[in-house]
Amino acid sequence: MRARPRHLMPYASFVALLVLDAVALVSLLIVQLLGAPIVVAWGAAGILITMASPALLRVADKMFAMARSDQTIPLPGESFL
Repeated sequence: MRARPRHLMPYASFVALLVLDAVALVSLLIVQLLGAPIVVAWGAAGILITMASPALLRVADKMFAMARSDQTIPLPGESFL
């Protein structure tokens, strides 16, 4: 079960940054280990991370559930202060 609906801005932006970071990391590893051109590395990393996106969504759900139980992420309309 999801911690919150996916349409909330903090969740959506966290997942987008998580996916972008994962693609960048995998493409860097492909370039460094295999010596592939950067365009090929970004394409291969995009395909690999697309296949791994259900696992990334589970990670995001667990992190948001933990943060909600600790009250560290404010609800919509609340502030961090």
